[in-house]
Amino acid sequence: MIETMIDTAFSPGNPSRETPERKPSGKQRILETAERLFATRGFLDVSAAEIVREAGVAHGLLFHHFGSMEGLYAEVSRAAAQKMNKVQQDSFRGRTAREQVTSFLRAHLKAVKQRQGDALFRARSHNLAINAEVAEIWEASRQQAIDRICEVLGISSPTKKVRACMRAWIGFHDQLVLAWLADRSVSESEVLELTLQQLGHLASEVLSVELDRNA
Repeated sequence: MIETMIDTAFSPGNPSRETPERKPSGKQRILETAERLFATRGFLDVSAAEIVREAGVAHGLLFHHFGSMEGLYAEVSRAAAQKMNKVQQDSFRGRTAREQVTSFLRAHLKAVKQRQGDALFRARSHNLAINAEVAEIWEASRQQAIDRICEVLGISSPTKKVRACMRAWIGFHDQLVLAWLADRSVSESEVLELTLQQLGHLASEVLSVELDRNA
């Protein structure tokens, strides 16, 4: 009787039997492999042959789904930017504006470090070989961060001047990050310290806001 119950419970037609997990599709394996390789080494140092070999798919599948390596890079960048945006938007913690921006910057630096190869490639090829679509994806990410920081600073309707100043501040931070990642000419703690110092000058001399106000 017991044997019969066991056989029935695990019979192929029994819906209660656990089904094996579905394996990732070829497209998903390409995306996951490309994300890992691009994040580690940057776009130019990764070949289509390497991606399909490590993903275990046919060479033509990459071009069938993404059209080109540039198309694949844009798709990977879009997903990476969305993930980074979520992490950063959730990182604003603290009582004052300074504390919240500091928390955001720490989360940003951690995320960039995890994608060091790609961050270096994009920084070095800003006005050169970088795909225009990819540049737009990451610029939209920067603007989203600017919107949130302005909100934390108590600037509900930033003017064009304010946006230009904040974008320049982000650019200053990006250059420090490049120096940190490329040759360690500045340390991670110095990136954070100098970025906050610059924001402090901007807040008091241009934006007329107080970083130590309650956010």
